[in-house]
Amino acid sequence: MPRSRFLSGAVMAAATSLLASACTTGPPGGPSSDGDRSGGTVKIGVTSDVTSFDPAKGAGATDYLITALLYQPLIGQDDGGTFVPGLAETWTSTPTKTSLTLKKGLTCSDGSALTASQVVASLKRYRATSAGALLTFGAANVGDKTTITGDEEAGTVTITTAAPWGEVLAGLSGAGAGIVCGAGLDAGAAALAQGAVEGAATGPYEMATARRGASYELRLRKGFEAYPRFASMPAGKPAGRLRIQISKNESTLANQLQTGALDLAPLTGTDATRFTGDDTFTVTSAPLIRNYIGFNQRPGRPGADPEVRKAIAQAVSADAYNNVFGGTGQPLTSYVDDKAACVSTDGSLLTRTDTAAAKQVLEGVPIELEGSNAVAGGAGNSYVAEALRAAGAEVKLTNADNATWATDVTANQGDWDVTVFPLVTGALARGGTYFLGPEPAKGGLNYGAVKNAAYAQNYVAATSTTDRTTKCAAWQKAQEALLKANDVIPLATVNVHYVARKAVSFATPSGSLTLSTLRITG
Repeated sequence: MPRSRFLSGAVMAAATSLLASACTTGPPGGPSSDGDRSGGTVKIGVTSDVTSFDPAKGAGATDYLITALLYQPLIGQDDGGTFVPGLAETWTSTPTKTSLTLKKGLTCSDGSALTASQVVASLKRYRATSAGALLTFGAANVGDKTTITGDEEAGTVTITTAAPWGEVLAGLSGAGAGIVCGAGLDAGAAALAQGAVEGAATGPYEMATARRGASYELRLRKGFEAYPRFASMPAGKPAGRLRIQISKNESTLANQLQTGALDLAPLTGTDATRFTGDDTFTVTSAPLIRNYIGFNQRPGRPGADPEVRKAIAQAVSADAYNNVFGGTGQPLTSYVDDKAACVSTDGSLLTRTDTAAAKQVLEGVPIELEGSNAVAGGAGNSYVAEALRAAGAEVKLTNADNATWATDVTANQGDWDVTVFPLVTGALARGGTYFLGPEPAKGGLNYGAVKNAAYAQNYVAATSTTDRTTKCAAWQKAQEALLKANDVIPLATVNVHYVARKAVSFATPSGSLTLSTLRITG
């Protein structure tokens, strides 16, 4: 169950990151003024509704987008894995102990002080209720094997784990670990999930109005100063209000950008080309999905044979795959993109395209290829199928809806040999959990039953240290082990294009739209 839920949510995030509004109105010149001390109102849209306002229960991009504004994490994560202050000003971290010192003067949205004890209570709740906590504290540190304490007078929070785990800071930077004030904790999970709880917010915004299925309006908190300090923070004023509305159609979204009904929208399809060369807008592109080929390596399956995996790698081309999506993505050299900390960029580790060599192995080999149609209707899956057929394989292609794909492939309940895996996370540790450990039937995430001892050994080494040099050295060895065995065949990213009116600026740390950085510059 954890397997299919996480992956289903991941691809849902790919679909729900699109932003739209069917009924907003506004001047074509940019964000409207509301007479606030801030920069006015910015009109944004989303293609799906929020499933939960509880940060620990987020399941899609709309959830993360809004809860990250309401509930600020202790730290942020910038490009290349660099950590930056959030609610915490400073921190130290070893493989078994992480201590964070809170910023002075932190408040909850009702004006009361945010104390270390409230932060501890929020993190304990996150540890107990969020699926993401497993990778924040480590699988060997579940339950009371992770101790979270606070010092009220010193304003510090300390996390101690029984087993070494060097990914605590990365986990704390995620939206799911956003801190909830005591009022929210007292109100309970059901109240948090439904919407705004008075006094619960710790982030820069609080909910002003909420119309489920239609729109949300968030207002800037007076005196909030604990913004994450990303390296590329734009100048200008934060928006006094963010108006987020729901629609389903990307073409409508583009139309509303052009008419002035929207100020900001991510686009993944061809509608993004409407804004190329238009000096009224800026377009910022970033990876949304990292696509790679994965295998069912159980006995009797073609993918269990390393020669077949190599031949499939020889049959496909990352550049050709990228061209399926208009060539706007980035060919990959690992299962994550080049913004990730410690990612391998060594192209010599990749198997080169060689159709003739592939044909010597794949001629007549039956292959069940299944992929999700959530990404461009399965166009990338179709390319891989045709490339394998050109190399002589007898391919049965299934372009499944996302729920079916998650059940068949990621929960391994279907008949499949090869999949085009749409990885949303850009982190090596999180994405790498799919190549080691127990299979889904035994409660694990290893959907392909990969057995790569060198990878597993170096994954443990990389995630058990906080020393950057040691960590990256281990990650290089881990990725080398996967790539040389062709356990994963990197393809390319599918990008999201953030289209914004020129008066609106924002940062995309680690390739992710972060609305707390949004500023009005004109």
